[in-house]
Amino acid sequence: MTEQRSWRTEGVRVGLVGAATVALWFLIHDAAAGAPFRTPGLLGAALFQGLRDPAELEITAGAVLAYTVVHVAAFVAFGLGVAGLFALAERDRRVLFWLFMLFCCFEVFAIALATVVWELLGHAIPMWPFLVANGLATATMLGVMFRQSRRSPREVLVAGE
Repeated sequence: MTEQRSWRTEGVRVGLVGAATVALWFLIHDAAAGAPFRTPGLLGAALFQGLRDPAELEITAGAVLAYTVVHVAAFVAFGLGVAGLFALAERDRRVLFWLFMLFCCFEVFAIALATVVWELLGHAIPMWPFLVANGLATATMLGVMFRQSRRSPREVLVAGE
């Protein structure tokens, strides 16, 4: 029971760290452009209010919070998957390959999602901030997991051999 609670707690923590990393990156990015909360406001308005013309965006707390809830939930779900695989990898090194594959899929999914958002919103948000955010989230989530694991990052890279 403790082991189950441990990986679940770790998964939630990893997901929250990943979500916070992305949110902080976009807060900095948007503030530097003179429009704090523009990205989550735009994504929230597109997702929940059907916004398609970014010129009509009014950044509201409701859109930002609604998007943030979805964003955090998605990252926590991913974090639970990562933590579950790490827990299995503690017992069986071969699971590291699947962990590597999960992160590869995470990267491909993030690029595809950024492309869809980019097209949907008429190129209003450049793709590079999404890619940077995804890279930062990956690094921080893996950093948290490897701090708690007896496995090393090098083992993940050679897991398929």
